[in-house]
Amino acid sequence: MAADQRNIPENPARNFNEYFRFNLRRDTPSDARNTLLVVTTLIVAVTFQAAVNPPAGVWQDDKYSPANCTVVTSDHNDCTIIRYAGTSILHSRNGAGYDIFIFLNSLAFSAATNTILYLLLDSPYQTEVLISIYSTNFAYGASVAAVQPPKTMNWGLLSAAFMLPYFLRVFSNIIKRYR
Repeated sequence: MAADQRNIPENPARNFNEYFRFNLRRDTPSDARNTLLVVTTLIVAVTFQAAVNPPAGVWQDDKYSPANCTVVTSDHNDCTIIRYAGTSILHSRNGAGYDIFIFLNSLAFSAATNTILYLLLDSPYQTEVLISIYSTNFAYGASVAAVQPPKTMNWGLLSAAFMLPYFLRVFSNIIKRYR
């Protein structure tokens, strides 16, 4: 066998799932790492976009009460704003559903950035990667806060979603250490 030929895997028709699963005898750790980086980068992009433009979209205009108000000014004290342009429609219609969506979306975002962080530790550009990941995390939080109506941000829920992957990693490492 030539030195540059890889160990060709068995026929994929026999066991499709096994054929595409990582196999240390066939796949290099570098290939697995590169695949994980691509997948996690896609997850980060999709979840960030979903936070900026949540399901059902965002309101395009402000809505005032009573309906004949168009702008809240000092001489129209009887006008109150009941929805803000750029805020989540889903949050306005189903607050609990929006909270579940944001928690799960944030969890996926955090787990993906956490994976990227671990894959790139000890790389020559580790400091730049850390700055990028933490900046992206803060930008994500700011984006989530921006599409929620004023004074409705659930920072505890968002913090829990962000910290859960880190705690699970630490817990997993502790369990492995004491086995």
